[in-house]
Amino acid sequence: MSNLAQRCLEKTFLLTFQTLCRIYRPLRSWIGAGVLCLFIAMTAAVVHVFPLSNWDMFAYTATVLEPQIENTSELHRQSYAFVKDNVSEGEYLTLTQDRGYRIRQAEDPEAFVTMLGFYRLKILYVETARLLSGFTNPVAALRLVSLLSAIAVGGLLLIWMARTGTLMYGPIVVALLVLSAFGDAAQLLSPDLYATVFLVLTALFYLERLDLPAALSLVAAFLVRPDHLAFIGVFFVFAAIYGPGRWSMTICFAACFGLYLWLTSGADHPGWWIHMWFTHVEYVPTLKGFDPPFSVSGYLQMLVRSTVRSVMSQTWLALLFAQVLFFVKCICPEKTDLRSRVLLYSVFASICAKYLVFPHYETRFYLPYLVIMGMILLVSWHRQQQEVSQESIKAAVQ
Repeated sequence: MSNLAQRCLEKTFLLTFQTLCRIYRPLRSWIGAGVLCLFIAMTAAVVHVFPLSNWDMFAYTATVLEPQIENTSELHRQSYAFVKDNVSEGEYLTLTQDRGYRIRQAEDPEAFVTMLGFYRLKILYVETARLLSGFTNPVAALRLVSLLSAIAVGGLLLIWMARTGTLMYGPIVVALLVLSAFGDAAQLLSPDLYATVFLVLTALFYLERLDLPAALSLVAAFLVRPDHLAFIGVFFVFAAIYGPGRWSMTICFAACFGLYLWLTSGADHPGWWIHMWFTHVEYVPTLKGFDPPFSVSGYLQMLVRSTVRSVMSQTWLALLFAQVLFFVKCICPEKTDLRSRVLLYSVFASICAKYLVFPHYETRFYLPYLVIMGMILLVSWHRQQQEVSQESIKAAVQ
């Protein structure tokens, strides 16, 4: 038998919960949208006030300045000067003196310029920063790209939720963004979030049966980060198999593949294996004359090392596993519309393909794919729950 205090406490909790539910239900869409908007606004504020610094800032700044400065030493000097003016003294010391590689880059303009081939490929990202640098300095322009991209991703997700009647799930979408390293991608000076804008836009267009705009958005995402060619190739295959968007995705893949060959031949990119070695084995001080032989055992070691780092310090593998488990347990594929299935299968397969081709361990590299998968699963589950409710009501009436 419960005593009087227990009964009063339980009745108080129950009454409070019921009251909150009565208030919440008619306003749940507004509340969900408000939570997402608040999170995006908070992220944008943090990006503006407390941006993160990484070594790539020097290389991207130099790439933005390249058309204006032909002299290697002057390009190096101005790039480092702009970064120094836009970070704290401690951050600048870390970025230039933290390890042997950074010391060499800070002291040797010739060695520094050999690294720019990794960055010139992100042509749309660089050109956007060049455009914005007409109004501010290159570092501030690159940070502005990240800030505007964070706002744009939030706006696109808000539109997606409004179009599908899922605004009430705003807190769940916020959790999805947090686990997908949205904040880290926004704070860092990198093209990841900018590419995410175009990939989320591609998903929206494709699900709305706007195949040509979807293809154009995919091309834009590719021009921001050419490694998204893996997704474009997989998407093209699934579209060809299932049908929706077959021809537009075929043309998109052909165009991007041709652009990739042109970019890699004209941007002094060192090539896939050298890039892999540089990223996963050793930061060599200069790429001049650097040409390590391909090794199967070396590749497998990179794969194992990246997997261990992903499990130990990142969230993307755990989130991907949770999404797959949710699909298996909660989603009926036969009741999911064809375009959603094509996009979902393409995104999942491209994550696997991309990881095998170049095993990045950081979650931010998989941000757009995890977000797209999460949104498709959320909308599919919502629609199937609605169907179950409608069937229950019909059964009760009959």
